[in-house]
Amino acid sequence: MTDNISPQPQISEPDNDLDEKLKALIFSIQAQSVHDGPGARTTVFLCGCPLNCLWCSNPEGLFHHPVMMWREQSCIRCGRCIEACPHDAISIAGDGRTLIHDREFCDHCQSCKCVNACLNEAKVMNAKYYTIEELLRIFHRDRQFWGTRGGVTFSGGEPLMHKNLMKILLPELKERFIHVTLETTLCVDTEYLLEVIPHVEWIFSDIKFMDPDKHKLYTGVDNSLILKHIKMLANEVDWNGVLLIRIPVIPGVNDDEKNIRETARFVAKDCSLDAINILPFHRLGESKYRQIGQTYEFEDMAPPSQEHMQKRKKWIEEEGLMCFVGYETPF
Repeated sequence: MTDNISPQPQISEPDNDLDEKLKALIFSIQAQSVHDGPGARTTVFLCGCPLNCLWCSNPEGLFHHPVMMWREQSCIRCGRCIEACPHDAISIAGDGRTLIHDREFCDHCQSCKCVNACLNEAKVMNAKYYTIEELLRIFHRDRQFWGTRGGVTFSGGEPLMHKNLMKILLPELKERFIHVTLETTLCVDTEYLLEVIPHVEWIFSDIKFMDPDKHKLYTGVDNSLILKHIKMLANEVDWNGVLLIRIPVIPGVNDDEKNIRETARFVAKDCSLDAINILPFHRLGESKYRQIGQTYEFEDMAPPSQEHMQKRKKWIEEEGLMCFVGYETPF
């Protein structure tokens, strides 16, 4: 569930040196997450991403600033938001039900007047800012529920895009003996990555395509830096953490035998890793595209069947790797 800040028990000292001017734009904080690393975890989803995957299930997390989302099913068409809008950017379509938003204004408006005017929570902001102290307070509250194996997972978006904050927060968590997992694209500066990984125990990262041109076509960037960092973390640096590679299986896009086997060979031979986790495509983020006024290009695609996934698993296993399907993982 998404967290709302309320008075919490005081966290342990010292906190005097923490920079409270640093804030992270976060679109969700989920307690008791069991799919984002070992044990029960608090997963923090941070905004901003260097990739723009066409099937992204968290499109609200691609923005670098707060953006209004309109939940049509909750809207009673009272007109309060129309009156409140300082840009006259909202109108009602001819059907009398659909609100039309001029996203040229809405996506850059920070006044929140239409959101504040809505009495039915049909309009909300996609994200809010949290300070380091607020995050530490949440982690301190949740820690009692993690058990012996749990901790904090930073996801997104791309959590490492919040560079200044992470360079302070990750060492702080290390000092507090909090297990940290990153779900990251690894499409970040190499020197910065090397600076933060000593404070991280687990890393999940995707290989969506081995072909750099296809990777750029579907994500907006090529994969050279990503593959370089995966190989670096696996073989070339003194880091004792766990690196698990995932493949999002997008039917008809990246699930052909050539791509799956080439990915498995890279992971096994070039990286000396022993496992891949394949995740089936889903449409759980479909409604979010409508809420931010965008079109979801994969709305007609069906999730892959179990048989479809098992076939890809077999290809990976034939290349000498263990393969976990979905969230049926041993951790």
